[in-house]
Amino acid sequence: MEPAPVPLRGAREVRALIGAFNRMQSRIAELVRNRTFMLAAISHDLRTYLTRLRLRVEMMPDADMRERATRDVEEMSALLDDALTFARTSFAGNRSEQVDLAEIVRRECSERAAAGQTVKCDVSATPIHLWGDPAALARIVGNLIDNAVKYGGEAAVTLSQVGTQAGTEAIMLVDDRGPGVPSADRERIFEPFLRLEASRNRDRGGAGLGLAIARHLVLSLGGIIAVEDRPGGGARFRVTLPARQ
Repeated sequence: MEPAPVPLRGAREVRALIGAFNRMQSRIAELVRNRTFMLAAISHDLRTYLTRLRLRVEMMPDADMRERATRDVEEMSALLDDALTFARTSFAGNRSEQVDLAEIVRRECSERAAAGQTVKCDVSATPIHLWGDPAALARIVGNLIDNAVKYGGEAAVTLSQVGTQAGTEAIMLVDDRGPGVPSADRERIFEPFLRLEASRNRDRGGAGLGLAIARHLVLSLGGIIAVEDRPGGGARFRVTLPARQ
């Protein structure tokens, strides 16, 4: 998000300190903007080469080799998309509007089930409204489902709305049947480019950015994301977002 300048007020020494702080914020923001621009430029150029490579791969005579090479090209393209998305979400502000989270969750589950993934969705037809960026919310849901399928073989998604002293909250649970996440690694797993040695390694592909992107987007919406044990084994990712009546 764009930095918010601190108003200049108070004694002269305080105003001088505030001015220095605001200038520092502006310099940091410019550095982040330049980084994002650089990554976007690199991503664009690499996509050009990947398109050429994909065309050459399609002309390979060996069917088995062609299929493996195509899979590698698709994974490289996905890596570029994840890296660029992470750079953008680390800085750019999201548009905000009233959306129905239940509809977004049903759509993301349906699309993946249609693609052959094992996805169960327990979401009522009652709308759950909140303020946020529809694309960001879809990315959160999609990344968590993909993560569950990749490491646990399947995803079971539930969505509910509860009332608290602070207001109304939407709670989404994404369960898998994988090996789970050790307690010592439950904060580290959201770090960018990190994979756990035992079960989340490079043999499964990806850049290790899916959960980092999901966490950043959840935090930008004023929510909380955490991982815990799934009853019966596996991992459960819990997302709590402030909802609106």
